[in-house]
Amino acid sequence: MGVRIITDSASDFEAAVAKRRKIDIVPMTIQFGSAAFLAGKTLSNDIFYQLLQEGRENPSTSQPAPAAFLQLFEEARRDGDQVVVILLSGVLSGTMQSAMIAKGMCGYEPIYIIDSLTVSAGIQILVNYACKLRDSGLPAAGIAEEVERLKDKVRVFAVVDTLEYLRRGGRLSGFQAGLGTVTKLKPVIAVRDGRLSIAGKSFGMAAAVKQLLKILEDHPVDDDYPSYFLYTGDKSREELLLPKLRERSALPRRLHYCSVGPTIGAHAGPGALGMAYIERGR
Repeated sequence: MGVRIITDSASDFEAAVAKRRKIDIVPMTIQFGSAAFLAGKTLSNDIFYQLLQEGRENPSTSQPAPAAFLQLFEEARRDGDQVVVILLSGVLSGTMQSAMIAKGMCGYEPIYIIDSLTVSAGIQILVNYACKLRDSGLPAAGIAEEVERLKDKVRVFAVVDTLEYLRRGGRLSGFQAGLGTVTKLKPVIAVRDGRLSIAGKSFGMAAAVKQLLKILEDHPVDDDYPSYFLYTGDKSREELLLPKLRERSALPRRLHYCSVGPTIGAHAGPGALGMAYIERGR
């Protein structure tokens, strides 16, 4: 009897990494007008950001149908495997609901579904931890318990370069977005209790990065776990943040990169940057 680890495409795993770590990815649907794509399968991040900048309206994102989870749950039951499912924040998506419906349809008990309360590489941190515990021989119930314990320590902070895509997605009025563009307002976004919130506002990218550095100082990284530099479309944005972390001797020792995909990128837009990590206890 093995343990299967399942997540959704909002985790922004690279396909090769997911395959190597034996992680099943359930894709979300991204709709640009009449064209529908499966995130990470029929739509790469590069093409997504190209389409996003070419269009005048934001794409819509649809949660996976219960059938997508049911297929994987049925396979696990057939093989006698236990299942741990770690998904995008239930506040931001109905993906959790689809998985719960599928579990009820399957009628198979050893399926543990976890609301990550986070996004993107924040989910990756929890999934990778689950894989580590699986590979050490821990059963699904124990893995789920440990992931539930860790998830409250996940931190995601990011600077958004433009308010245009928040406006398109209905998160800001046209007036607010226009004002932000005129004044070069750059919000610092945090993920707290599964929700996106404003952690701060600055005028200009340099000031926003400075504010982000202060937030990271107040919420220090636990280097016992991997950390991720987040970017939307433009990896070179690392030059705005990482050298400053290095100067402060605060660059995480286990640093990786994560290209943020359509689920969050549709709202953040291109040019955003941030960090996802586990906060060190005090």
